[in-house]
Amino acid sequence: MPWWAITYLTIFILLTIGGIFDDMNKPKRVSYISGEIIGAIFVTIFMLGYFNENIGNSLGLLVFPMLIIGVAHELFSAKRTMDEEARNNEYTKKELFYLNNLGLLFTNIFIVPGYVFGLMVGLRNVGL
Repeated sequence: MPWWAITYLTIFILLTIGGIFDDMNKPKRVSYISGEIIGAIFVTIFMLGYFNENIGNSLGLLVFPMLIIGVAHELFSAKRTMDEEARNNEYTKKELFYLNNLGLLFTNIFIVPGYVFGLMVGLRNVGL
């Protein structure tokens, strides 16, 4: 695995650990934390599977349900976070707009590449 992929995974895992600690204060923390862990495991497997064909090939078509579950979790998680922030009277509508958009941008910068590698593993596994 190249240095930049190791760096990406390291930063991704550190941010996931930080997110888990942040989730410990939320009322439904089990669903938040389990989702964070599942997403991190999937992204790690996708990255490893892309750079190590034995791992990637062993996943077979299971990559596609993993992608669907992971992306669905990310979308539901983003929606849930935005809804929680909207209920918080601490922010104005303009602040919420910027907070939500910057949060989505920052999150996607770190999450989307992992799922793209998963898609590439899946496409390789079906012969494309």
